[in-house]
Amino acid sequence: MKAIRLGFVGLGHISTKSHLPPLSAMAEAGEVVLQAFCDVNADTVGEQVRAFGARKGYTDHREMLEKEDLDGVYLCIPPTLHTDAEEIAADRGIALFIEKPQTLDIGQAVKYNNTIRSAGIVSQVGFMSRYYTSAEKAREILADRTPRHAQIQLFYSGRSVRYWTSRFELCGGSFVENTIHMVDLVRYLLGDIEATSAFYHHRKPGEGPEPINMPHVYNVNFQFRSGVVANATTSRALTNVQASRREVIIISDDSLLEWSAQKVVENGKTVWEVKDRENAFAAQARAFVDAVRKGEPGLMRSPYDDALNSLAAVLGANASAERGGALVKLDEFVSTG
Repeated sequence: MKAIRLGFVGLGHISTKSHLPPLSAMAEAGEVVLQAFCDVNADTVGEQVRAFGARKGYTDHREMLEKEDLDGVYLCIPPTLHTDAEEIAADRGIALFIEKPQTLDIGQAVKYNNTIRSAGIVSQVGFMSRYYTSAEKAREILADRTPRHAQIQLFYSGRSVRYWTSRFELCGGSFVENTIHMVDLVRYLLGDIEATSAFYHHRKPGEGPEPINMPHVYNVNFQFRSGVVANATTSRALTNVQASRREVIIISDDSLLEWSAQKVVENGKTVWEVKDRENAFAAQARAFVDAVRKGEPGLMRSPYDDALNSLAAVLGANASAERGGALVKLDEFVSTG
C-alpha cells in the first residue's frame, strides 16, 4: 500500500489538536507520511516538526510546494490569508484539504473552484460534521420523509478564543467562522440553499470583552432549492456564564427530527445513539487519504465545488445584513462576487 505524502500549511490549533493526531496514527501505521510542515512562525514549525515527526519544515508555502513531492496538502490558515496556495497545488496535481471558511471573498472562492475543477484533483473542505455516523443516520431517515422546515440554534460564550476568530474583518463573524458547520450539515441533509435574508444585532464599542468586535446575534433565514425554509440563530451574548446550546432540528410531515453528534431523536424517541463520541476528524482524514490514494475526487463528502454553496450561504447572510435584511439570491451573489 502506497503511503500518501502530506504537507501542512498552518500549524495552529485546528491542525495540531484535530487533524494531525489521527494522521499521526496513520503515519505510524505506514499509511501516510507527514512530509512537510509550513508556518510563518519558525519556532512553531520546529516545535510541531518534532512533535509529529514531520520530515521537513518551512516558513514559506511556495518553497514547500515547489521543493516537496506531495500527494496532498492541508491548508489550515485563516480565511483572509489565502493567496496562491490553492492554485499552486492544483497546478502541480496535489490534492487539497482546505479548512473552512475557505475565504471571505466569494469571487476568490469561485476562482479557486474553477482551478480545482480544471485540475481534476481531490479536494475537501473541512466540514467534518458530515462524517458523524449520526449525520448519515439522519440522512437515511429524511430520505423517507417530506422535509418542510429546519432550525439551527447556536448560543455560546462571547469570550475571545483566538484573535483572528474574534475580529469580524478577519473571520467574517461567528456565523461565517462557526455556524457554517451547521449550515453545511443541514445542506448535507436537505440540499442546496437558494436565497438568504439576515438581521444582526451589532456590538457597540466597549460592549463585551476585547478584542471581539463582532455582532452579539446573527438571525438568518434560508430558502432551499427544494422549497424547505430554515432559520439559523447564533448568539455570543453569554460571556460570563456556562450556559450554552446547540440544536439542529428538521421538521417534516409528522416528524420532528433532532440531530446531535451522539444521537438522533425523532418525535421524542431516540432512534440512534452512540455512547462514546465519534472522532469525525479521524473519519474525515481517512476518507481524504483514501480518495487521494485512489485518485477519486467523488469519494469526498464536501469537495470544494459542493462547499461553495455553504460558503455563499454564510457570506450571503453577511451581505443581506449589511443591506438591512434584503433578500440575497445565492446564484446571483456567486456570479457577481
